[in-house]
This record gives sequence, structure tokens and C-alpha cells, in this order.
Amino acid sequence: MSKLQHLWHKIEGEALYRYNRLVSGTARWQVDGQENIDKAKASGRPLLWTYWHEHVTSFIMFGDRFEKAKNFSVIMVGDERSTILGRLGTRLGANMYGIDMQGNPVASGRMLLRVIQAMKKGRQTILAPDGPDGPAHEPKGGVAYIARKAEAAIIPIATHATPAYHMKRWDNHEVALPFSKIRIFIAPPIMPDKKNTDDASLLQEITQALNGIHLKSKRYSE
Repeated sequence: MSKLQHLWHKIEGEALYRYNRLVSGTARWQVDGQENIDKAKASGRPLLWTYWHEHVTSFIMFGDRFEKAKNFSVIMVGDERSTILGRLGTRLGANMYGIDMQGNPVASGRMLLRVIQAMKKGRQTILAPDGPDGPAHEPKGGVAYIARKAEAAIIPIATHATPAYHMKRWDNHEVALPFSKIRIFIAPPIMPDKKNTDDASLLQEITQALNGIHLKSKRYSE
């Protein structure tokens, strides 16, 4: 990446930060399932918020407004997009970790371990199991691995914003507009059994929860 491209990506990240702050500050918020957040926090476990990738922007706005971004350690894609996402995350106050298992699996493994260690010390994290490039609603196994290793409380969520722009790409990405109404749907938390090392069954449970809460958000939009 050239210096000019790097600078441009930083400008894009700054623009995203300012847009997120604008929307999160002007939106009307409604949370369905606050009791599920309370239950997860009462467990004493680190929190792992999870959602299908289309909901990531609205959740970042929610997290910035209500959960204090400085309490988050966030995994992001380790390719050239990391400059944009890193700028957004650090401006919000989060700790950002670029992971690129394709390009440098050893370094990425170390980064992943640092995220898990941070969670064990009380940090929260967020993860879209079908990200960063899809296919939509087809999860990778990383979310189950991280949740089990960190002994996390998994909080499945979905969002619905009105009005919103939906990007015409693989995830039908939702971008809330200023002064929109943003509704956050929270499913009951999933508490992985510390003695169960079957990531496949945990991933299936997470997938079912995400599909259920996603369907609930879609019913609201109809």
C-alpha cells in the first residue's frame, strides 16, 4: 500500500468515526431484551457480543453510546481495510487487533491470544461469525473457539434501523441514517460449558440463536 493510499484510508476511517458519532448521538434507541444483557453481566464472565455481519455498523453505534467503547478489545480484518477500521476503533477508544490468518497465521495467532487474555481480564469483544467477507449467515468456527477459551458469556444480537441505507453487497449491510430509530434485539446469553470442548456443537447453538434473533428483527421491519 502506498503512502497516499494509507493516508486516504485514514481519512475514510476518520469520516466513519464522525458519521458514527453523528448517528449514535441523534438516533432514537430502543432495546428489546435488556434483561439478557443484565444476565450476561451478572454471570461475571467476559462479554462476547455476536451478530451477523449486516448488523455491525448499528451495533458499533450502540456500543459507543451505551457500553463504552474503551472497554472493548476488537478483532478486525488484517488486510488493507485495517487502516480504515483501526482508525474508527481507536477514535472510539477501543483496542484494535488486526488478524489475517491467510497472510500471517503465526502473528495472527498471537494477536488472537492477546484478545482472549484481554477478555479474561474483563474486556469485551464483538465478532461477526460470517465476516469479514461472507457468505452471509454461514459462520466460521472462530467465535466458538474464542468464547470457550475466554469462558465468555455470548450475547447474540440483531438490529433494525429506520430509515436506513442497505448496501448492495453480500451482507445487505445496514447503515442507519441520522435521526433514525434504531432497535436492538438481544437474545438470551449463551454460557459455554467450561468442561465441554466441542466447538462444533457450540457453533451450532450460536448459529441458531443468531438466526432466531435476526428473524425477529426482520419481522419487525415488515
